[in-house]
Amino acid sequence: MTQKEIIEALRRKIDFTKEEIDIFFDKIEHQSYAKNAYLTKPGDLNPPFMLIKSGCLMTYFKDLNDHIHAIQFGQEMWWTGDLDAFFNGKPSKYGIKALTDVEVYLFKREIFELINNSSTLFERYFRQLFQNALISHQNRIIRNISFTAEEKYLEFIRLHPRLELIVPQKYIASYMGITPEFLSKLKKQIAKS
Repeated sequence: MTQKEIIEALRRKIDFTKEEIDIFFDKIEHQSYAKNAYLTKPGDLNPPFMLIKSGCLMTYFKDLNDHIHAIQFGQEMWWTGDLDAFFNGKPSKYGIKALTDVEVYLFKREIFELINNSSTLFERYFRQLFQNALISHQNRIIRNISFTAEEKYLEFIRLHPRLELIVPQKYIASYMGITPEFLSKLKKQIAKS
């Protein structure tokens, strides 16, 4: 995704001025990471909030038995990060791994606050972003507690049609709360019907 495309995507939500866009790109940090790199790990202090320019990231939680639980997959123009750690100065509960080569824009807390204080439009943009994230999170909880495994998989494919080509099956299974073996059987069963 080019910077021009990112600006167009930002302006689809809020009509930012050129000056506001200039502040945005002047203050954020651009980084590239290779596939399988860890952008953050559980326990990191002051993890950044990230905008994905290109590629695919997985936000994950590692339990006491070192099992990785996929929490979220993000692609171009997705925002990700451990918001509790970012806003409240706590050690991160989550890690973020590059599932492909990725480019991201990193926001440190003080830069995030500076950008929001520079324009009420940024505050509005991020309020809308967080509202939509909460709605999405609530919908995912409903799917997790009420959908069958097949319904979860079909909804995953509907919501994220390209991800299955990028994300290893073990992470998709983890995201759905099932084993990779069960997901394999499920996919074969769906293909037959």
